[in-house]
Amino acid sequence: MEWQPDEQGLQQVLQLLKDSQSPDTATQRAVQEKLEQLNQFPDFNNYLIFVLTSLKSEDEPTRSLSGLILKNNVKAHYQNFPPLVADFIKRECLNNIGDPSPLIRATIEIKRRNNVVYKCVCVTLCLLCL
Repeated sequence: MEWQPDEQGLQQVLQLLKDSQSPDTATQRAVQEKLEQLNQFPDFNNYLIFVLTSLKSEDEPTRSLSGLILKNNVKAHYQNFPPLVADFIKRECLNNIGDPSPLIRATIEIKRRNNVVYKCVCVTLCLLCL
């Protein structure tokens, strides 16, 4: 059976993503602390990839931010991800490389500009899997 988010957990993650876009320093600090707490739960990364790839009704900056946080989590904590979480993230990335949104594609895909490759979620995962 495919992973599905708990609705209450999903709403909490969405609120956190929206709060993280606030210019207020205190709010930013609180969000950072909450992100550090949530990183203790590998399932949190499933929520991030779900927001990035499946919540097409959400605004693109929120979806993209979810992917950027996921990329940072992959870089910092991938070795601690349970195999089911890692497999779910990889599958969702590959299934959504052709997202209609240029911003979401840029978050998921390889981005090359002026002969520089910018690491995205897929590239980060691929490098860690080698």
